[in-house]
Amino acid sequence: MIPHPTLGQMLLGALARSFGWALGLSVLTFVIHSLWAAYRLAWNPVDLFGFAGTIFLVFWGLLFALFLIGSSRSWSDRVFTLAGFLATFFGLAILAVFFAQLTAEVVQWARHTPALIDLENKRNQQIIEDFKKIKATKATALARLLTERDEELKKAATDEEKKEIRELFKFGIEDAERNLVKIEGQKVDIAESSMRPDRSLGSILFYFLSNNPSDKPQDAGILPALAGSIWLGLITIVLAVPVGVGAALYLEEYRQEGRLARLIQININNLAGVPSVVYGILGGFVFVYLFQHLHDSYPRIAARNLLGGGLTLGLLTMPVVIVSTQEAIRAVPLSLRQGAYALGATKWQVIWNIVLPMARPGILTGTILSLSRAVGEAAPLVFMGAKTFVDQFPYPHTPFTALPLQIFNWCDRPPVLVAGDDTPLDMWKYNAAVASAVLLIVLLSLNGIAIVMRNRAQKKMRY
Repeated sequence: MIPHPTLGQMLLGALARSFGWALGLSVLTFVIHSLWAAYRLAWNPVDLFGFAGTIFLVFWGLLFALFLIGSSRSWSDRVFTLAGFLATFFGLAILAVFFAQLTAEVVQWARHTPALIDLENKRNQQIIEDFKKIKATKATALARLLTERDEELKKAATDEEKKEIRELFKFGIEDAERNLVKIEGQKVDIAESSMRPDRSLGSILFYFLSNNPSDKPQDAGILPALAGSIWLGLITIVLAVPVGVGAALYLEEYRQEGRLARLIQININNLAGVPSVVYGILGGFVFVYLFQHLHDSYPRIAARNLLGGGLTLGLLTMPVVIVSTQEAIRAVPLSLRQGAYALGATKWQVIWNIVLPMARPGILTGTILSLSRAVGEAAPLVFMGAKTFVDQFPYPHTPFTALPLQIFNWCDRPPVLVAGDDTPLDMWKYNAAVASAVLLIVLLSLNGIAIVMRNRAQKKMRY
């Protein structure tokens, strides 16, 4: 009797066979598509290679599913195997296409931004050169006027005539010439301050991270939005973690079973799934209407500041922190509690020395994951008066913006026209792609921190 192959052998065999077939079909499709694109004079390497990658993933996934079905034991196994694989494959394929598109737009940003900066530098340099010419011309004219004035003064017979001549030159032509030069000088100051000689990728990225928004895509930055997101995260942690952990400790360790306790637990579980826009409405009513302007008949937009947005996000994440902390507390072995009680420890000593240290990995993981959700939220911030354009560093009492809102603002802007090129350049979308990449890096960093802190806490635990 021939033994049936194991699941690993089936997977490896299906992967190997499907990879070869998918690669061959993808190359053939890519060649045909490239010839057709060249015939239509629409040959774009970025689009073609993106098309080739997508076609390869589709072919590989479908062929892998077919080969895997053919090696399954029965039709029921084949159906469930196909369903599970298709769900996983299409999810990963959509994610891969998203990251590929995001990477392509970031590459376009890195490609076009130095060119736009170079054009802006040339424009500013032209302003400076024109100013130098104007300054030289005005200086010559001014010297001529002074010479004429001196000649008129020599011709004057009386002191009154000399005084009139001086006043005429002082408050007339001479004053107008100097004011014109002063106005042009202000333009030159702006042009000189806008010069960016370093067009390296590192310098451009640092400028993007440390500069305020601008009406020019090559000069726009995300510093207020990034600082606003960091502020919101800090305020969220300060509110949600102490209150959420304390509430979870009470519900798990001190509450008495009854209808009220069950009702509270059900509401907390339901609050964890409430849409974020509802929290935005609640935060706008509580933190603006009631707390900040009790004497007003209506809440003012100016009162909707960064502190209110952070408190609203704290309300949003608090149910998640409570539920995750409860799960972590329930995972603490009962034998450890009983051993501590047998040694004469009080309830608080057991909680502080046994329960919380053992539950710390789960608490940290739930807290940072809920913080990741808060950093990516935009709907509650809209109700709190968050702006799409802020050109100053935010503080808790000032107007603010956040990375999701900044990304939305840039995505809604039209393409820009570059001098000497009739084709519009979608630089605002490229800026939004880079800001999205920064936001993803922040979220992935938070998740990585959660994993590291959880692993370290688990290593420190001793049973």
